[in-house]
Amino acid sequence: MDSKILIVDDDAHLRETLRDLLEMEGYKVFEAASGSDAMKMVVSDFFHVILMDFNLTDKTGIEVIKDIRKLNTDSQILMMTAHASLDTAVKAIQESVYDFLIKPVDFNYLRRAIKKAEEKLYLEQENKRLIDMLKHNNEELDRLNGMKSKFMSMASHDLSNSLMTLQISFEMLAATINPNDDQKKKMDFISASITQISRLIGDLVDWASIEQGKFRLEKNYFEMDKMVEEMVVGPRGRAMQKNIEIATGTAPGLKMVCADKRRIGQVLLNLLENAIRHTQRGGKITVFVSPLEDNVCVSVTDNGEGIDPEVLPKLGQSFYQPAGGKSPHGRLGLGLSISKEIVQSHDGRIIVESEGVGKGSSFKFVIPFAKEPPPPDAQKGAQQAGGEQH
Repeated sequence: MDSKILIVDDDAHLRETLRDLLEMEGYKVFEAASGSDAMKMVVSDFFHVILMDFNLTDKTGIEVIKDIRKLNTDSQILMMTAHASLDTAVKAIQESVYDFLIKPVDFNYLRRAIKKAEEKLYLEQENKRLIDMLKHNNEELDRLNGMKSKFMSMASHDLSNSLMTLQISFEMLAATINPNDDQKKKMDFISASITQISRLIGDLVDWASIEQGKFRLEKNYFEMDKMVEEMVVGPRGRAMQKNIEIATGTAPGLKMVCADKRRIGQVLLNLLENAIRHTQRGGKITVFVSPLEDNVCVSVTDNGEGIDPEVLPKLGQSFYQPAGGKSPHGRLGLGLSISKEIVQSHDGRIIVESEGVGKGSSFKFVIPFAKEPPPPDAQKGAQQAGGEQH
């Protein structure tokens, strides 16, 4: 579409000359002899470029431009004057005038200035269109994300209630019968499946809490190496079913941490379950606790399947499942993303290392030692907990 140009000048001869020259360039040209005439035309039509004289019969060009800008900030305005001054130029720039031309204007220069003004206008319009589209898309994403979080929260709540009913009913039924070997095998399978579903729902509950900003921590003082010994008992029993050894080790120089013990234990269990799932029968998993500057580092290292280098950067993304559908970090692809959130909430980080497929992997989490010494009652409680464990 041809650009429309409005010439605002009280010199009829100049207007006619510029009009003839610009129409030869393919522009649609309109004329206004005064500020009031210009405003009447601007109100009813859009002009891509406006050539504005400074001295008009009823107003100055600056005053007219101010009125135009109240209606339209897009048109590119070029000011022309035979009496240039620094003050006039500054005022013109303040009113978003694209260029300031001194009469008599060289037409070749004017033609180039108009071309550049057109380009600027089209770029601004395209930027505005893209920004509006981006704003609309962001609003739609926010709406969909809100719906997703709400759905997950409601679904996990309803599933939890249904699962509780199922588990209670199963336990009541199991207490009333004396199963034979085949029935006991099937009952064990049902019990394991209920436990698995419970873990899946737990992941969804945690993920929904994170998405809604409702994830909370309850910090207390404890010793990381003792917590690890407590937490490996269950996974060690499951690992024995696959003839997998779980060994633990501790380096000297550890201090107490102030963290959410339940959540940190959840991270460790996620990493251990992941290691058991991806270690072949007869393999080995090592859990090692060591100091790292002002932090404690807990590593879970296995000699199992390993991780493809292309997969490593994607670990930690919610619901990520690699090709083949075998998630390396959680039953729904949420395990590591939840663990990452927990660790980051403690000002820590998760590190994943693997030399490649078939070469095992190491999942580490690092959190700071307690910055302040624990109060006497907290230290006493931690020592008692350690004593009870032994």
